[in-house]
Amino acid sequence: MSDTERRPVLEVSGFSLKFSRSAAMPNLVDNVSFAVGSGETLCIVGESGCGKSVTSLALMGLLASPPAQRVSGTAVFDGKDLFTLTERELADIRGNRLSMIFQEPMTSLNPAFTVGEQIGESVRRHRGVDRAEARAQALEMLRLVRIPAPETRLDAYPHQLSGGMRQRVMIAMALANRPRLLIADEPTTALDVTIQAQVLALIRNLQAETGTAMVLITHDLGVVAEVADHVAVMYAGRIVEYGTVADLFDDPQHPYTIGLMGAIPSTGKREGSLATIRGSVPSPEQMPDGCRFAPRCPFAAQRCIDAAPPDQPIAGVHRVACWLAPVEQSAPGAGQYQAAPMRKEVA
Repeated sequence: MSDTERRPVLEVSGFSLKFSRSAAMPNLVDNVSFAVGSGETLCIVGESGCGKSVTSLALMGLLASPPAQRVSGTAVFDGKDLFTLTERELADIRGNRLSMIFQEPMTSLNPAFTVGEQIGESVRRHRGVDRAEARAQALEMLRLVRIPAPETRLDAYPHQLSGGMRQRVMIAMALANRPRLLIADEPTTALDVTIQAQVLALIRNLQAETGTAMVLITHDLGVVAEVADHVAVMYAGRIVEYGTVADLFDDPQHPYTIGLMGAIPSTGKREGSLATIRGSVPSPEQMPDGCRFAPRCPFAAQRCIDAAPPDQPIAGVHRVACWLAPVEQSAPGAGQYQAAPMRKEVA
């Protein structure tokens, strides 16, 4: 295997960001690091307000500055730091080698243009083809994402399509130029379970065909179990646990991860109540000085309040930012919050 093949498609290191020039204001995203390779899927999971979407928008160069301000870090994509590129250089990459599926297709698609025109615009911009060729490639993409009667849907406007079909159009737009990296922000949130499964299967199949790397942002652990190779658990702007999907589901180490697992309904016999995590994600103005999860953690000690824990290796790529790790030794009661292990099924 060559060095190029081994090198991650995207490697984010020590990324911190805030929305204030005040030195006293804590970083909204703080010291985030992760990597994703060709054909791999990294899932970033956490509650709303944890910084997942802000991180993805920063990588795409879609945050206005000011107020957004990068404090530190790099995001190396295909050998170039995304954070140092000019707007023109970013425009050449976005929608081409780097694409994004946004959370709500109804507000992300332009209501004044047909879906064929919107897919074709990206093709024309990055491939330099004429309108006829762009339309033909847009039709090919609609067929690829399995939209019924694609010849008719090509001239339809977004409001004339169902939610599932609009999401498929978003996928077609994102993959039209065969990107090296796809960022998908909650791509199945507004869809019913059946359509969600179809969309996830579609993304997975297209990813296998093209070798596209994917960063999938979600709060749905069922989705994580289905598609992830690696998982980053994010809380209040920090990655608190990272590992393979098996690491996270079979041996969660951070109390926050354990709480998320405990909130998963079991498919077996109903016994007892689901675990809950008290409180809510702190606002930027109220970030704790130490571990940001400490005010909600049932096992927090004084050192958790006083200082932020460093990353600790568990095994392999599995790491956790928690003073209690390994949690089964320091906080044996944590097991009561954990749901039965959920393993990723192999197709």
